[in-house]
Amino acid sequence: MVAKANLRTVLKQAQNGYTLKRSDTMLREEIEKFDNAFPDGVFAFPPSPEAPKVRIRALDKYCREKGITPRDLSKEEMEQFLVY
Repeated sequence: MVAKANLRTVLKQAQNGYTLKRSDTMLREEIEKFDNAFPDGVFAFPPSPEAPKVRIRALDKYCREKGITPRDLSKEEMEQFLVY
């Protein structure tokens, strides 16, 4: 589950221990319902049609050969992997 909560807002002290507040239980149910709508765990927006595509395999091969990570590439080096 993705949501984070402060323990003070989630737990309410009872005589025989701690219990969840009703509102927090309802929030948890809503989050679980949302998560279950994406069985493969992927929730993403499609890229803009104008955005360039990245040739990932070629980029990976180049970085492995050079012993660097993609963030270490200059703009000129990265440009060779973009398809407009």
